[in-house]
Amino acid sequence: MAATETRMNNRAYCKLLLHAVKYPHRAVNGVLLADKKKLKENKTLQFVDSVPMFHLSIGLAPMLEVALVQIDSYCQANGLTIAGYYHGNEHLKDSIPNTIALKIIEKIHENCSEACLFMIDNTKISLDCNQTVLKLYTPQDNKWKVKSSQSSFLEDEDTCLAIARDLLKTKAHHNLVDFDNHLDDITLDWLNRDLNKELQDFS
Repeated sequence: MAATETRMNNRAYCKLLLHAVKYPHRAVNGVLLADKKKLKENKTLQFVDSVPMFHLSIGLAPMLEVALVQIDSYCQANGLTIAGYYHGNEHLKDSIPNTIALKIIEKIHENCSEACLFMIDNTKISLDCNQTVLKLYTPQDNKWKVKSSQSSFLEDEDTCLAIARDLLKTKAHHNLVDFDNHLDDITLDWLNRDLNKELQDFS
């Protein structure tokens, strides 16, 4: 059964946006972490964080496995679950899920039946941050399709977009770490704790 409601907080949204902005000429992807208790008890898909994964190794299964194992371990220790996947294609006007995106969301969906897919619409990315850049996909008739109702899933859209705008102005995306960065230098924090603190200060 699909979750009755999908909500995303500022941290989850802003981090995935910064990932796309940091690598504007590359495909990017990552996972979204949901509150396990709310999902189980209320059937509410409450995304509280996102983890940027790749901008270089998107199609490499071994790298994906390494990332997902570490992320899942973090989730289990913090009452979270991997319940969403985001993907931004390389080309500006391409926001259709490709084979890689579909393969990864299917893998996540096997472990979380409420999981959903967010595609980044590159044409909506701007320094003004005046609109949400995501398209929500859910499984319908055994295929991943754009959800018919694209009403805002952001907890507080105006506040979230304002925070995103401020982060871009301060060039916070330059400091974002994804798993490609972490695998190159394991001292880099894929949880982006410094950015999380900055986001908390903005809120």
